[in-house]
Amino acid sequence: MISRSDIQPVGKFLKPHGINGEIAVMHDSDDIDFNDYSCVITDVDGIFVPFFLKSIRHKGADTDLFSIEGISDESKAGRLSNKTVYVLRSEIPSEENEEDDGFYAEDLIGHTVILAGNKKLGKIIGIEDTTANYLFIVETPDGKKLLIPVADEFVSGIDSEHQEIEMDLPKGLVEIQE
Repeated sequence: MISRSDIQPVGKFLKPHGINGEIAVMHDSDDIDFNDYSCVITDVDGIFVPFFLKSIRHKGADTDLFSIEGISDESKAGRLSNKTVYVLRSEIPSEENEEDDGFYAEDLIGHTVILAGNKKLGKIIGIEDTTANYLFIVETPDGKKLLIPVADEFVSGIDSEHQEIEMDLPKGLVEIQE
C-alpha cells in the first residue's frame, strides 16, 4: 500500500484530451520528466493508486498529455480531472532530492495552526486542491472548517517535532469565514 510519506506531489490532472482516453497534466516544475518514473499516483476514494503510462506527449511549457494503461475513453480519463499527480519519492533523481529540503502542503496535514500570540486556530485536516491555489482545510476546536491559503508568506515557522505550524495571516481572513 502506498502511503502519503512515500509520494511527492508534482502536478495536477487537467481535462481529457480527445476521445481516446488521453488526459492533460500540468506539472509543477520544468525539470520533471515523467519518463523517469515507473508510474504516476493519485488519490482515488482515499487510496493512493498507481497509474502506468503508455505514452507521454509534450503539449506546452508546463503541460503533457498522458495515455494511461486501462484508460481508453474520455469518460474514464475525466474521472482523474483536477486530481493531484504524485510520483514515488524513491524514484526522484538524487540531485532533486538534495535540493528538496522544504515542506509540501500534504506534509503538514495533522499539524496544529498557531496564530500570533500563541492562539491555536485548529488542526490541518486536509488540502483543498481543486482550486487554482491550494488551501489548508483547518478544523477549529468548535468543529468549524476554515480554508487558509497555502502560501509561504503566511508561514512564519514550522515545528515538526510538536506538529505545529505558526502562521501570520492577513487581518480579517479568519473572521470572513466564521
